[in-house]
Amino acid sequence: MPFRIYFLLIAISIPHADAVSVAEGSKSIVHFDIPPSVAADVIEADKGRASLRVDLKLSSMISSPETARIDQWLVRCQPRGQFASIVDYSPRTETGSDIATPIQVKQSKEKQQSLGVGVNSDYFSSFRGNAGLDHTRKNIDSLQFDHLAPVHAVTAAGTINRGTGVYFKLRWTAEQILEGQKTFQLVLDVPNTWRTGLIDISVVAQSEHKSFASWEQSTKTLGSANFVIAVYRSDDIHACEVARRMANAEHQLRSRMKEETASKPSNSLSTLLRKMTTKMEFEKTRTSTDLLERLMFNQADPYLDSDIRKLPMPCRLAALNYSDAQESFTRLNEQPINK
Repeated sequence: MPFRIYFLLIAISIPHADAVSVAEGSKSIVHFDIPPSVAADVIEADKGRASLRVDLKLSSMISSPETARIDQWLVRCQPRGQFASIVDYSPRTETGSDIATPIQVKQSKEKQQSLGVGVNSDYFSSFRGNAGLDHTRKNIDSLQFDHLAPVHAVTAAGTINRGTGVYFKLRWTAEQILEGQKTFQLVLDVPNTWRTGLIDISVVAQSEHKSFASWEQSTKTLGSANFVIAVYRSDDIHACEVARRMANAEHQLRSRMKEETASKPSNSLSTLLRKMTTKMEFEKTRTSTDLLERLMFNQADPYLDSDIRKLPMPCRLAALNYSDAQESFTRLNEQPINK
């Protein structure tokens, strides 16, 4: 009997230690935020097509009291579906240097020739003579010029997925701090009857460092986030109201998921046994963040998905409300504009 008890305690302690290490490693020190909806301004309309300008204001906060080294942001913006193509974007690729002025290079070449002749003579004890000849020639060639300082990409940007999306890569430099709010601008080409659309946004903050065990550099993720942005015409009042309802549904869904996660006792015996059983059966557990993102990116049916159906009733209702709100927003393209 004592042997069985000790064996059970050892088996429980193993997944518990793993769970703590995963939880500590998953803590992010960089947190991102972006408004859930944005109004797009029509800047040009011709031949059944329209150009829309969309301003995305992405904010970041570093929660660590010590200054964290963030080497770069990587932001991807992908309009969902086939409703739009990228016409223009900002910021564009920019270069910079850690050296403010050009590097001065000075080269000098020196040539020196010397010739000397000396004669000493001594005739008897009373006569002495000394004669000498010395000739020196020196040439110095000097060349001085300015060398351009080496540059690197401060901001890199370009299209992805055959011109339907955009990426931005921002590096931390002496003149660019990766904290606070930054604005990314997209210009989309859409049909003239377009009213609403969704843009999927992913952002990750990374740093490069060398480990003690290896000389090779490795990339560490300090924070990441995924968002779905509701975009509508700035002159479409009804679409603005539907986008606001979708934002409220998302807020309710996030709150319910957060409450569900906080209510679970992480150190109880039943939780530890469930984690141990999951590890032994090689089952993949779904976190609240995974479920939330699957709903937002329309990768799960809240009526049929088995993981969502296991949630408590308040979470399930919030998931259904958000899914219905997102569908109502996208279906506005099937209706004429009523300003």
